[in-house]
Amino acid sequence: MTTTENERTTADLLLEWDRQRPRSRQRQLGWSEIGGCRRRAGYRLAGVEPSNAGGSVQAVMGTAIHDAVQRVLNEIAAPDDLVEHPVVFAGIPGHLDRYEADTATLIDVKTTSSRWLEHIKLHGPDRNHLWQLGGYGAALIQEGRKVRRVIIDYLARDTGELHRWEGKFDPQWVRDALDWLENVRQADLEMLNRDYAPDTAFCGHCPFLDTCWEGAVPNRDPRSVLLVEDPDQLKWAQQLVDARAAVKAAKALEDEAKGALDALRPNDLGKSDPIDVGLPGGKCLQWSITEPEYLDGDAVKFEYAKVGAKPPMKTGSRRVELKLVAKPKPKKGAA
Repeated sequence: MTTTENERTTADLLLEWDRQRPRSRQRQLGWSEIGGCRRRAGYRLAGVEPSNAGGSVQAVMGTAIHDAVQRVLNEIAAPDDLVEHPVVFAGIPGHLDRYEADTATLIDVKTTSSRWLEHIKLHGPDRNHLWQLGGYGAALIQEGRKVRRVIIDYLARDTGELHRWEGKFDPQWVRDALDWLENVRQADLEMLNRDYAPDTAFCGHCPFLDTCWEGAVPNRDPRSVLLVEDPDQLKWAQQLVDARAAVKAAKALEDEAKGALDALRPNDLGKSDPIDVGLPGGKCLQWSITEPEYLDGDAVKFEYAKVGAKPPMKTGSRRVELKLVAKPKPKKGAA
């Protein structure tokens, strides 16, 4: 049985279900978008019609988890608790996951990958997650409720691991979020930053993807639109030079620090126990030492050559490399 264009996969059906939800059809800027991409927020504020369907299977999985939690909480929540409660603050709408009245605690649930969960464990919640909770908390306070504590439950979709972050409600989150929003409102839409790269999941699932990168040079990186909009070749080339110099300097500093700290390394193989040296945020040092095995390419080629054959090769994805080279000397006799 062959697959036809009319047949839809499970992923297609999930995405279609998600797009039919009222919250997916919302055109107004919401608190979940505050602190994210400024260009996307600008499109929302300007009332630009989405050019792409948007959404992702990962987001659908997160929605399913929220729905399951909501059904349980609707049965066990106390009378003054709130579940999937709509809020508005500073004209920006949102839906908080839950609020526990007896402890004045605001709780949000976020699904993520296990890789990004490790980042959150080390560095804490993303800025926009805290700002989102700040907006929800401010809305609740405006309703006459108390908000003392906030919790974000991060759930890894691929492993099921849960990481709970807890903190006190901080009004500074709200002030910072509103400052960010005001800067977006005051800027010309075409001058707003595209805050994510076009090959990232955030851009790929954005409802304004095509509109945002429209004007790029055909068959080139979508970011080629930046040169189209600002055709200062020297500026972009200098940015490349400066960026590579900064990376080189940062790598040298990193290597120096790693070399110095190797005096503390307790292990010669495997993973060490975390070592606390007093870094803020509870960050510790940990060494992982492995001895990976690689295919000996030269030996493989030699064995094939002994029987007069070439080893099988496969073509990888196209690589585009941009080098900095010296200006060629003018040819003799050239005008």
